[in-house]
Amino acid sequence: MSPLVAVLVVLTALLLSTTYHKYSRLSHIPGPFWARFTGFWITWKLWHHESMADIMLDLDRKYGPVVLIAPNNVVFSDPVVIPIIYATARPYKKALSYEPATPLVNGRLQDSFVTTRDEARVSAIKKHINSAFTAAAIGSYESHVDEGIRLFISRVRDAAAQDNKVDFVRWMKLFSFETLCRIAFSDGNFSEQDVQDTLRGAIERFDHWYFWFFLPKLEKLLFKNPFVLGSRGSSLLGRRAVARVQERHAVGGVGMHSDLLESYLKGNRKAPDTFTEGTVVGLVISTIHAGSETTGSTLTDVIRQLLLHPQCLKDLVTELEAAQLTSPPTFASVSKLEYLEAVIKESMRLNLVSHAPLEREVPDGGANIGGVHIPGGTAVALNVQGLSLREDVWGSEPEEFRPHRWLKADQGQRARMERAWSGFGHGKRMCIGQHIAWIEMKKLLPEILLNFDMKLVYPDHPVKYYNTIVGVPTEMWLDIHLRNRELIT
Repeated sequence: MSPLVAVLVVLTALLLSTTYHKYSRLSHIPGPFWARFTGFWITWKLWHHESMADIMLDLDRKYGPVVLIAPNNVVFSDPVVIPIIYATARPYKKALSYEPATPLVNGRLQDSFVTTRDEARVSAIKKHINSAFTAAAIGSYESHVDEGIRLFISRVRDAAAQDNKVDFVRWMKLFSFETLCRIAFSDGNFSEQDVQDTLRGAIERFDHWYFWFFLPKLEKLLFKNPFVLGSRGSSLLGRRAVARVQERHAVGGVGMHSDLLESYLKGNRKAPDTFTEGTVVGLVISTIHAGSETTGSTLTDVIRQLLLHPQCLKDLVTELEAAQLTSPPTFASVSKLEYLEAVIKESMRLNLVSHAPLEREVPDGGANIGGVHIPGGTAVALNVQGLSLREDVWGSEPEEFRPHRWLKADQGQRARMERAWSGFGHGKRMCIGQHIAWIEMKKLLPEILLNFDMKLVYPDHPVKYYNTIVGVPTEMWLDIHLRNRELIT
């Protein structure tokens, strides 16, 4: 036997042995045939920009509440698994599927807050920045949100004056990005081209993550080997993040502003060994990336749902008018509006911006999850799309947009719904910026509905989406007219 043949025989034997091992350890989990052998079957769909949300929903309908979606990946649609997979104390660490999203800065991999898998490091970082993201701290950013709202309303009013048919997504993207930058960097003065360029960088990163989500080891081999890394420089978001930090250092660094970047730099000053300059850059990347696209996408879908359900729109406007809100409304006043919150929660329940399963790695020794034994090292996640259709959680007609379900549910039902709602994730790694998202959404949505009468130009296909790791709306044309509004000061 020649050496080449011997090598091929050994490699084939290793491949077959590995495949059999993976197949046998999860053979009790139902799922597509090819999912037992490779993650490429689903990766092929993602490469063609099929919606991962639709794929997950289809898998739940075909195979039930526990599904094998790749050789080492299992998803659950039963809410009882949430406190196990996404525990607050002794949490499972994030799975390998987060590694393709690790950004590149100056030819080196730089973990962002989202991609960090080391839970001890996450705790060390949070120790220095949590105070900037509390509900109390968000109040200090309200003036930045007000500025963004006034600019948004002015832009839409001017656009509607020229032509009543307005692409709502265009202005929503600007609001989300500029407002986030005011809160994070005390700077919201950008050209529309600047915003588009930065969001393009965010989409490039989303796409790369999307395409390699189920093949993280192959992604590392192809894109993050030593020969490739040194020649790649920085990603677009990496360059923008470094520039932000350098600009702040150029004008004095710490103590110059009261914003999120200030809290990041203070963390670096207090604990430079654990909270490095690279940590600051990684946090800036996460801030730009996670905060700007997701809030705008959520608000776009809320408007879509309201315009498709006129009675819900009427009920919400009635609540808003009865509240006699100022312009812009204060967060304290809109925080009391129950139907407003129900509308936002119901929209996010049915169309969560993040389409990918938030995978965690089962620790050594395995675990019983939802009554099923899962071996250690397996990537597990909640199938949010499957969960969204469970009548035992959401009540009758769970596929329908019915905000009143949140208000009419009895105490036990409401508690089940709240525990299962996944708008900002679960457990220790749930979205740190959720309070920022809430203040933006709860303040802007009333201002839009009290200033404008709107109709969908294309009600049969109201929104065009770009499918990536999140669902990104690209167009939603509205017929917009000004309302007669008596302002309250």
